[in-house]
Amino acid sequence: MKKFVVTAALCGVIVLLGGLVVYGASAKYAEREANRANNNHDQRVPNVKVQVIATGLLEDKFTVTGTVDGWENVTISAEVAGKVEWKGIDTGDSVKKDQELFRIDTEAMQTRYEQAKAQARLAAQEFDRVKNLTNKGVSAARDQDSAVANRDVAEADLRAMEIQLRKSVAKSPMDGVVAHVFSEQDEFTDVGKPLVNIVQLHKVKVRIGIPERDIPYFKVGDVVHVQLDAIPDRMFDGTIHLIAPAADLVTHTFEAEIAIDNTDNCLKPGMIARAHLVRKAYPDAIAVPIFSTALIDDKRFAFVEEDGKAVLREVEVGVIQGSNVHVTSGLKPGDRLIVVGQRDARPGEPVNVTETLQ
Repeated sequence: MKKFVVTAALCGVIVLLGGLVVYGASAKYAEREANRANNNHDQRVPNVKVQVIATGLLEDKFTVTGTVDGWENVTISAEVAGKVEWKGIDTGDSVKKDQELFRIDTEAMQTRYEQAKAQARLAAQEFDRVKNLTNKGVSAARDQDSAVANRDVAEADLRAMEIQLRKSVAKSPMDGVVAHVFSEQDEFTDVGKPLVNIVQLHKVKVRIGIPERDIPYFKVGDVVHVQLDAIPDRMFDGTIHLIAPAADLVTHTFEAEIAIDNTDNCLKPGMIARAHLVRKAYPDAIAVPIFSTALIDDKRFAFVEEDGKAVLREVEVGVIQGSNVHVTSGLKPGDRLIVVGQRDARPGEPVNVTETLQ
C-alpha cells in the first residue's frame, strides 16, 4: 500500500513538472510571435526609391569587331628578273604617284634597248634603200618584201625592249606610305616577287562582318561610330561605303567596309576596331531599368508611386539595351517609377519614398 502511494506521488510530481515545461515553452513562443508581430508592424511601410520617368534617345545597337586597313593597299611585285640595282625608299617613307622605287637590271636593259634601237634604225635605212632600188627596177620585189619584214621585226624588238626597260623601274601607282619593303639593294629578284607594300592612310577603312539577321537594317552611307582598343578614349565617326552582295558561306556574315577620315594619321592598318552599329533609333523613348519590371504570367508589370502608395501598372516593352528596356506602353513622362524596394511593395499599400532620382 505504501509503495502504491509513493508511486502515485511521483507521477503527480512528473505531471506537474511537465506542465511547467509546456507552460514555459508556450510563453516563450507567445513572446516571440508578439515580437515578430511588432517587427512586421514596424516594417509594414517599405522604404523605396523612385525614378521620375523622362523621354530620351534610345538606340537599338550592337557591337562588332573589325580591323583597320589602308584606304588603298597595293603590293608592287617585280615585272622583270635581275639584280636590284637601286632602292629609293624605306619603311615609313611617304611616296608620290609615279615616284621611282626600285631599278632592276636597268643598266643591262638600257644597253639592250640601245642595241634594239640601232637595229631598228638600220632596218629602216635598209628598207628605204631597197625601196629606191626596187622603184628603179634594180632590185627585185622579193628584196623589198624581205626589207619590210626585217624592218617590222626590228621595230617590234624595239617596242619589246621599251616595255622591258619600263618594267625594270618599279614606280608607285599612288600617293601613300611605305608599309613593308620586301627586297633590298643588290639582291636578285624574279618576276612576281614582291618588292614593296604601299598603303594610303589619309583615309582608312574598317573591315567588319554584319550578321545576316541584321543586314536589313543597314545600307551604304549609314553613319557608324568606331572605337579602337589602342585609342579607347576617342570615338571616330565613319560611314559604310561598301556592303558585300553575298554572305560568307562559313560565318554567314556580310563583309562591310567603314570609311573613316584619317588626316591626323592616328589610325594604323592592323589595329583592332569596334564598330557600334545602330539597328534603329527611338528619339522620344521611355527606357527604364529592366530590374524595375517583373514578369508575371507572361505579362510584365512595374510599380509606380502615387500619393504615397504603390500602384501596379501593366507595361509593354520592346528592345533591351544593356540594363535598360524600352517601355512602349504603360508608363508616361512624369510617372514616379519605383526602382528600389519594389519587391517589398504591395498594390495599393503605402510606401515611404527615401530618394527621388531624375
